[in-house]
Amino acid sequence: MERPEDDIEYTSNGKTHGQDNGKIAQTDTGAEEEDEDEDREKWGSWFDFILACIGYAVGLGNVWRFPYLCYENGGGAFLIPYIIMLFCCGLPLFFLELSFGQFASQGALSVWAISPLFRGVGFGMVIVSTLVAIYYNIIIAWTVYYGFKSFTFPNLEWISCNNTWNTEYCFDNFLNTTRSLGHTANNTRATEEFWTNKVHGLTDSIGDIGGMNWHLVGCLAASWIVVGLCISKGVKSSGKVVYFTAVFPFVVLIILFFRGITLPGAWNGIYFYIVPEFADLLQIKPWRDAATQIFYSLGISFGSLITFSSYNKFNNNCYRDALLVSLVNCGTSVFAGFVIFSTLGFMAENSGQLVKDVVDSGPGLAFIAYPEALARMPGAQFWSFLFFFMLFTLGLDSEFAMTETLITAVVDELPPHLKKWKPLVTISTCVLGFFAGLIMVTKSGLYIFTLMDWYSAGFSLMAIAGTYSLVISYIYAIEVLVKPSKEWGPLLNKNRRAAGYMEHHLVEEATTNGQVNHKEKVNYTAYSQDVQVSMPNLNVDDPPPYPTLQNDKSYI
Repeated sequence: MERPEDDIEYTSNGKTHGQDNGKIAQTDTGAEEEDEDEDREKWGSWFDFILACIGYAVGLGNVWRFPYLCYENGGGAFLIPYIIMLFCCGLPLFFLELSFGQFASQGALSVWAISPLFRGVGFGMVIVSTLVAIYYNIIIAWTVYYGFKSFTFPNLEWISCNNTWNTEYCFDNFLNTTRSLGHTANNTRATEEFWTNKVHGLTDSIGDIGGMNWHLVGCLAASWIVVGLCISKGVKSSGKVVYFTAVFPFVVLIILFFRGITLPGAWNGIYFYIVPEFADLLQIKPWRDAATQIFYSLGISFGSLITFSSYNKFNNNCYRDALLVSLVNCGTSVFAGFVIFSTLGFMAENSGQLVKDVVDSGPGLAFIAYPEALARMPGAQFWSFLFFFMLFTLGLDSEFAMTETLITAVVDELPPHLKKWKPLVTISTCVLGFFAGLIMVTKSGLYIFTLMDWYSAGFSLMAIAGTYSLVISYIYAIEVLVKPSKEWGPLLNKNRRAAGYMEHHLVEEATTNGQVNHKEKVNYTAYSQDVQVSMPNLNVDDPPPYPTLQNDKSYI
């Protein structure tokens, strides 16, 4: 029997003829089996995958962003819009991305074979992940620097005004003194001057580059080296690293929680954090902030969830995984709020300030306010190192995911014989990421970092999520929806034959796939159309030609 033209495969007497992709195995019963794709790596275990997802979702935003949003949007009342957004937006989209990548076993770019017209959504995911990965490693570099600076005795450097980087306006809140009296209106904290003048040597404007901060350049290089080593073998290596990096932050948070609630004034901070102001919920801001935080916290629209799940086995229970990771992530955010505000309550009482005057969002909380609170504790060096090492591990897990998103997107697009060069792609990605981040370790780098943080992953996340939701829900397989059904055409069979339509009894056979009264049944499968039609009473040695025109439905 000759092989039919075009992309047609047909079966006869339980045997497969025609297309052969090297993956089809014939069983004794005539059933087809497809070998597992051994070229694509898989997670070592389900637990590796879960820890990687938890580590990715539980990041720096859980520690410095969620508590501040709670404080700013009604305290404990903020949990209402937060939970509503979790179940209305976060959890469904989280599950959609996991199932999307797991079903196709492709990364954030190649998976858009589902609808090539919207391949740009995949590019958008990869671009967002790349931009965030570049500036996210800057934060990790800051934590490395603060971690090293935690080993200064007898006191931590950032609480003193007697340093070369301090100005005459420096206010040593730890000793309640200033370097120069009479300038109280312009006083700045010692921790703030350490952050601005020592860490960054900040210039007056973004246009004044001012040279490199070489101590941060070294920390940035160290950060990229750690990332490169941890993902050097793909999910096989990063899946083992997360056993430490994903679990350690929870250990530290628990330790800091019990330490924090035993400090004087801690309960004032906790009360400030959880007391509900329901009147704030009548405004749009809490609902907007809740939605934004859900996207940031769960890592939706970055493509990382699609990438991670693409290394799962096809029948993995991704619904269970989505529910588990989402609840753990959001629970961690709430718990981190108690850790942060118990410490800030102590800081407020120790300095004679109100809690609202010492709390800040983003880098201000992690690198100005909180280090000052840590410096006031007995054994400050230990608690400081523990805190910044926790931030380091929190950042690493998210960095693994976003970097792997870019690497997988590139490797999936390579021809099969070049996929073995994935380690080279990994090294190149880390080297290029390091050089791209150098602009943010200059003396004006903090300005550039702020711009990257503000614009790279804001509204774009919601736009991407809205687009892929519409594509998968309403555009995927729309040809079953907008093309005429098989029953369409002239009523009488003689007229259907004259017009080139399938006769009614053939339509019925094709629809029900019932048995035909023939010694041998032949099924013609047109894979490019994803249509299987039974054509009875035909000579098996002379299969009908597949329609040469896209709109020719003679045999469909």
